[in-house]
Amino acid sequence: MTFTPLVTERLVLRPFTEDDAEDFALRRSDPDTAAYQAWRVPYSVERALALIQDVARKDGPTPGGWYQLDVERRADGMTVGDVAVYLHEHGHTAEIGYTLHTWARRKGYATEAAAALIEHLITVHSVHRIEASTHPQNIRSIRVLERLGFQQEGVKREAYWVEDEVSDDAFFGLLARDWQARGEALAV
Repeated sequence: MTFTPLVTERLVLRPFTEDDAEDFALRRSDPDTAAYQAWRVPYSVERALALIQDVARKDGPTPGGWYQLDVERRADGMTVGDVAVYLHEHGHTAEIGYTLHTWARRKGYATEAAAALIEHLITVHSVHRIEASTHPQNIRSIRVLERLGFQQEGVKREAYWVEDEVSDDAFFGLLARDWQARGEALAV
């Protein structure tokens, strides 16, 4: 079954197409964007295309692998970024991530896109726990996680490697019941 795009008030989270490769490479080639990520710049279009082709072989999040979605604005179809999910082998735990173009930050897009992905993972895939990690100095990403209801669970010292550089890694967790209770509280 093909992944059905997720639609929010302002965004559409949809499977990547090969036409997205240039924009994806551009976003990942931005030094500010790559500062807290697992890749080096520049990020080639060929590398972006290979990742997109790999993801296209999947019909959605599947245990044991990463799945990425393009995030575009509904108003004009412009890509603002992407979200990713790793569904653990047992299917009860997922890890999420998000990357936005620099011009798309501080507009609530990361929070809105991640919330849609979390809701999908809990309601469609029956995920019990959502995890995220980031560099402890990535304050903007930490704020997104906090707005979503994640709790910081610790920091692993010198645990995150990008080629030959190591940094600390801050871990966050969100339980499905906490997400659902939060939604019920907002509805009251």
